[in-house]
Amino acid sequence: MRHGRFPTSQRMVNASSRVAVHAQQRSSCPGILWLSCVVMTLLLNACSFGHRNFDTATGPFREPDGFVLQIDDSGWFWDPQVAGRALDTITKESGRTNTIVVLFVHGWHHNAAADDENARDFAKSLVTIREKLTQPLYRQSREKLTGHGDVRVIGIYVGWRGKSLPMPLDYATFWGRKAAAERVGEGDLREFLLRLNGIYYQRSTAREGSRTAPFMGLVSIGHSFGGQVLFRVVSSAIEKELIEATPSIPNSEGRKTKVRKPVQGFGDITVLINPALEALQYHRIHQLNSQLEYNRRQTPLLLVMSAENDLARKLAFPVGRWLGVLVRASFRDDQAELWRRALGEYEPQRTHEVEIVSEPNNFDPTDYVEHPCRIVNADLTDVPTIGGVRLKPLEGRRQPFSPFVVAYASPGVILRHSGIFEQSLRNFLNDYVAILEGKKMLLGGPENFGQTCAPAEPTG
Repeated sequence: MRHGRFPTSQRMVNASSRVAVHAQQRSSCPGILWLSCVVMTLLLNACSFGHRNFDTATGPFREPDGFVLQIDDSGWFWDPQVAGRALDTITKESGRTNTIVVLFVHGWHHNAAADDENARDFAKSLVTIREKLTQPLYRQSREKLTGHGDVRVIGIYVGWRGKSLPMPLDYATFWGRKAAAERVGEGDLREFLLRLNGIYYQRSTAREGSRTAPFMGLVSIGHSFGGQVLFRVVSSAIEKELIEATPSIPNSEGRKTKVRKPVQGFGDITVLINPALEALQYHRIHQLNSQLEYNRRQTPLLLVMSAENDLARKLAFPVGRWLGVLVRASFRDDQAELWRRALGEYEPQRTHEVEIVSEPNNFDPTDYVEHPCRIVNADLTDVPTIGGVRLKPLEGRRQPFSPFVVAYASPGVILRHSGIFEQSLRNFLNDYVAILEGKKMLLGGPENFGQTCAPAEPTG
């Protein structure tokens, strides 16, 4: 007998025993084996399921009023020509008339298919925005402030593979889609957004001192992992400005540094709804912001809104992050909690609550023309009721004129994780952004309302 081998007869006995055992297993649980094969087949095909350039010809968007940018799992545009046409259209339109660009990045379980629920809901929201902005009061205000009563609203729907398995198996793709969202935010979309922001600032600069230069607005919205996509681009620009504004060593006495010029950020405002990214990613901005003091020229740049009943981020997100901790170095101090909690769920970073109220709407578009100083002096971190919704500062957390608002929303405003197109939320955001953009029109126009309007008397 050679070392390490059984005699031939013994090998035959063992082989026969194994065959018998396997046969018994097949006969006792064929259903389990069949199900395992199906699951394994789907998982093996997850690398290609839904990974394609969708035909959007029958979808809700039509160029040049709406564009669908599709991105693969590597962060590359499926069709770069669409992105080029979008930038070219925005450049031309914003140079001749008032133009507002609204960009939306969907989250988990969605894609760029023509019948995707998010795509259709976003398209409906654009219709509502256009109808509202063409009302006489808004038109008269634009005519007075820019010399142009018309306005062009261009929508951009950013589609990526948020859905990589058939439902309900797609719920098991948390880790893969989180990583994909990070790649999307670092790929071709990053260049597109930076170029888009460049157009926005060119138009803003052209308005300074001009009574006829049109206004350009830029609003970006990201939901769930789509919030991760946007934050990848927006945060780097914001952090750079905050670092330049803060001292390298924080003041030991807790005194804040006064910001000399407004932080610009990305466009007018970025809105993250139920964002699926770690609070740790926002930590640096939160720390830098706490060292600064702002004046009335500053407007909000980042609005984070999280639903109180969002179980996906409240429960599933920490579980997903906890499993990730197993392959990371140990954390110090509060790092572990910041890593496990989603932005908005980490309570120390919250600044506001959002709730439905019965108070009347206190926003009057005629203020743009009749009482412009009311808009100029408005602190948008503490606004009155708009759209039946109240943005309520948390006691001891409010930072006047801060560019960052992290709010927890009641179920009537945002319905769980995916109820992001509820009427109350749409009403609030439409009016909130209208006030914000109106303030930027007044501050950037030739009348220089930032200098001529006397600061409002402090309240409370």
